[in-house]
Amino acid sequence: MRRLSSLALLSAILVLGACQSQANRSASLAPAPAQPQGVEGSWASVGGPVAYNANFSGGNFTSTEAGTGALLASGSYQSIGPGQVTIDYTSKLRGTRVAANCNQVEPNRLACASSNGSRFEFTRRV
Repeated sequence: MRRLSSLALLSAILVLGACQSQANRSASLAPAPAQPQGVEGSWASVGGPVAYNANFSGGNFTSTEAGTGALLASGSYQSIGPGQVTIDYTSKLRGTRVAANCNQVEPNRLACASSNGSRFEFTRRV
């Protein structure tokens, strides 16, 4: 009788262990969150004399100084092809209009060249 109850206990432990293992496998097979597509969202500048953030939202573009949140530029953007965007903005500091062409060289990296000859890059903020 003692042998039978030991077998029953061992069987119960194995069944519960199998359930736990199956739950762990199911959790590890869950799909990863989707990577953001296109340029929509918030980006941070790479290098340069002033750290700033850029926001692309529904065709509107703004950039703000990272430390103070002061508006540096505002304008619009539009997609011109897969991974390619044009930005038309007005610099608040200089009061000049600038156009820039940007290429999304990686899902989280945007490289741009502007009409005034400057080059700048962004990384996606997550």
